[in-house]
Amino acid sequence: MLKTICFFCKKKYTIDRSDTQYQRILKNPEASYVCKSCNQSMQKEAQTSTGLNPGDIDKYDKYLR
Repeated sequence: MLKTICFFCKKKYTIDRSDTQYQRILKNPEASYVCKSCNQSMQKEAQTSTGLNPGDIDKYDKYLR
């Protein structure tokens, strides 16, 4: 378990190995963490402003998730 702070909302989080950013933060404790809520919000904002959907760019990406 690692304690970290979201780069955007500044809330404190405790993450475990199931979090996709766990290994990156474990290797570099100074790395920025972005919580799932902020990550989804930023993705939606980017999709809205650009009009692009990740599925339109890489059709095979959905199979890898």
